[in-house]
Amino acid sequence: MEATRYSILLEGESLYDLTKDLPEGGAQIVVATFMVDHISEIENYDKTEIFRAWKIGKNDMGVLILIFFEKTIENEIVYPEFLELQIEVGYRMEQYLTPTKLGLMTDQTVFNPEYHGDMDLGVMHLIYEMLSVIYVDAYGYESFNYDMEDYEDYMMSYVPDDYISQEPLTFWLYLLSPFFLSGNLTSLIPIIVFIIIGGGFGYVVKNKGGGGSSGGMGIFRRRR
Repeated sequence: MEATRYSILLEGESLYDLTKDLPEGGAQIVVATFMVDHISEIENYDKTEIFRAWKIGKNDMGVLILIFFEKTIENEIVYPEFLELQIEVGYRMEQYLTPTKLGLMTDQTVFNPEYHGDMDLGVMHLIYEMLSVIYVDAYGYESFNYDMEDYEDYMMSYVPDDYISQEPLTFWLYLLSPFFLSGNLTSLIPIIVFIIIGGGFGYVVKNKGGGGSSGGMGIFRRRR
């Protein structure tokens, strides 16, 4: 839903702006979602290489969340069916978001039975949990508070200001897009690339990447 996409965008921008001038600052959270025709295609996506190409987070304080959907067709209507979630973190972010902590977070959010069939709430809950750790543990904020019931009310009552054209990003379009490249095209690196959430197809929001790198630390969780 657009409310979720806008919330991720605004939280991501706030995180970067509030931390960019702090020691080891410039944290970024990037969410990228992909539609595949079959689960076997997921192996074509290397989360570490994507993280490095997009240069997520200054001072290696970045987080990349990949969410994969499979295209299903019922009554000539295309539906995205959730398949797998992967998370990659930068070198310095590893001490705050360890694989064990990430596993617990995903179990309590995206894979929480309470959110079965509702990716919007599960993903946003995961984002809020990550933000809480990053703000408090990494940057010394006293707290980061959120209320999922309040967010659900906001999501259901949200009215977008402008219509956003939406187009799914397939693997081949991804390879041909500037988001696959690095080097002189860093001005096109996205803070958020959010392609599919809930029942909709998404869009690309472009901003300059922070320049971070990753050593491959992270997790992946497949739909049970």
